[in-house]
This record gives sequence, structure tokens and C-alpha cells, in this order.
Amino acid sequence: MDSCLKPAVPVRITRFDPASAPAAALTEYVQLELAASAADGPDESALTKDWALARLTRPPAPHQRRIRWIARDPGTAELAGVAYLVLFGTADSELAAISITVRPGQRRRGIGTALLRELATAAGSRDCLFIENIRAGTAAQAFADHHGFAVAQRTVQLSLDLAVADRARWQVPAVPGYRLAHWSGSAPESLLVSYAAARNAIRQAPRGAMSFTEPQWSAQRVRDEEAAVRARNGELRAVAAVREKTSEVAGLTYLTVYRPRPELADQEDTAVVAAHRGRGLGVWLKAANLQWLTASRPEVRRIRTSNAADNEHMLRVNRQVGFSVNATTENREIRLADLTGRLVLASSLS
Repeated sequence: MDSCLKPAVPVRITRFDPASAPAAALTEYVQLELAASAADGPDESALTKDWALARLTRPPAPHQRRIRWIARDPGTAELAGVAYLVLFGTADSELAAISITVRPGQRRRGIGTALLRELATAAGSRDCLFIENIRAGTAAQAFADHHGFAVAQRTVQLSLDLAVADRARWQVPAVPGYRLAHWSGSAPESLLVSYAAARNAIRQAPRGAMSFTEPQWSAQRVRDEEAAVRARNGELRAVAAVREKTSEVAGLTYLTVYRPRPELADQEDTAVVAAHRGRGLGVWLKAANLQWLTASRPEVRRIRTSNAADNEHMLRVNRQVGFSVNATTENREIRLADLTGRLVLASSLS
């Protein structure tokens, strides 16, 4: 993103559809993202060409619609910036997420702001725009500050390097009264309804001042998520704690691994139903999934995850199994009406 501190330059913005774009256009898009990734956050999670292309062309997540734009320098036709808007759920949903990436050599020229105008117009009647995982000191943070995006939640990024992990941390005793169930791909029918109900425990996690609330989980939403991971060439690996007396799911955790990036796994949701908290289920679940992953997928070398900075319990659980914080980040929001007003004023003053 650019901080828009220099006068705007002419730019030609058009919609971009990866499904119909020629291979050369996809490569151009990916090369811009790789250049930005190298400039903004060179670390062990930097984009690779294959992963960037897979991410660009994969189908959207369930109940989401993604619209993309590209910006070109009208003189040279060079691709100068890319952006997308994610519309959640139905048309009357309150929130839309955005991402804007400007080529490092083209920043601070108003290209990001020009793309933001397109995003704001396309967001229509959505109440808020949301930017996720902004790192401190980056161009993205300067851009968000300049356009009035307020901090809605402070977050941290964590990772676990399996090459040096202390696997003794994963020797966690079983919790009396519970058994573990694990699966790859799809939850067993016998646990599906109970598992979906337990997924709703994540809705009680700290959200800061964010407008977004986790939609209600149902058996159909679980199946939709599983199908989406498969469509994206991924594997979903879940472990659930089942109460022996009732055969109901009391807690769960799951990881995803994607074929274009087999060395990396993402630790996704971990949740324990309120009535079963305080027994150590979270640590037991995560440790069991790590043991299973490393035994069956030795090519995975690193696992990454994120937490709300004020979710002290889950941070403690993650540290117990070996995760460490490698970045502090922010989620930012702005009311669409406020952003539109700021953009109109900026345009009148330019």
C-alpha cells in the first residue's frame, strides 16, 4: 500500500478476473505480489511463486465473493498495483474486507488511493471496510493511518519451527472423561452435528472493537468449509475431544496444509465449549494434532497461527506446545460513509 504523500499520478484501473485472465497476466500479477512481499516483510513466510499463483486462482471461501482490480501506468502499461474486495455473506452484511498492494517502486504516488476509491464504490451499502494483519512500521500502516482506518483489534502472529521444536512439550496426559477423535478431510457423520455446535465456542473469543462477528456454525457450514479446502488443494486435519458419557464434542482444533506449499501448515481455530473449560483440553488437543501431523506429514517444516493480543489463555496454550510470537499486527476498520467523505475531500483539494 502507498501512504499517498505525493501528488496523484494518472492511473488506469480495470477489473481483473483470474478465472479468465491469460497466463501472462496471472504471472504479471504474481510477480508484483512477490516484489511487494520481499519489500514489506521478508521472513520465513514470504510468498513463493507457486503459492501466490495458487492463492490468486483458488475458488473463494464459502459465503464470500471476491472482486479484484489492477492499476496500470497509462504511459508504460506497467502493472503498478492490485487490489481486491471481499464481500461477506449476503448483500446486507455490514462488513467488507480489502487488500491493496502497490509495486514498491510506484508507491507514494496516489495509486493505492485510486484503487481504494474503486473498492469503496464497489462496497456499496456495506457499513465498514476492514484491513487485516497490518504490521507496525509498514507502508500498509501508513496508508491506513492516512485514510483514517482505526485500530479495531491488536493481534500477534506466531510460528512453530518443527526442525527445532521441543516435542517433549507434546507429551500431554489424557484428560479423564474424554477421548480423542481425529480425521482428515471430513468430520464423521456421527460427530458432525455436535462438532458444528462446538465450533460456535470460537464466537466467544476476544474480538476487540471489530464489527465482524463469527457467523453461526451449522452442519452445512462445516461441510461447505471442508469442500472449500479440498477445492483449494488443501487438507484439513482435525482433532476433537469427545466427552465419553455423552459422545458430544467438547473441544476441537484443526490445521490446514495446502499442496502448493507442503512445507507450511496453518493452525486454524481451537475452541473448547464453555462447560468443559479449565480441564486442559486445549493443550491436549493441540499437542495431539502436532504429533499426528509430524508423524504423517514429515514434509511440513513450519506451522503458523495468529491470536488476538488480549486472548491470554490461547496465547498461553500456544506457548505451551512451542509456538512463539514473531510479529505484532493490527486489524483496522473505517465506516464506509466516513471513508467516502475523506476521499471526496481529498479529491477536492488535489
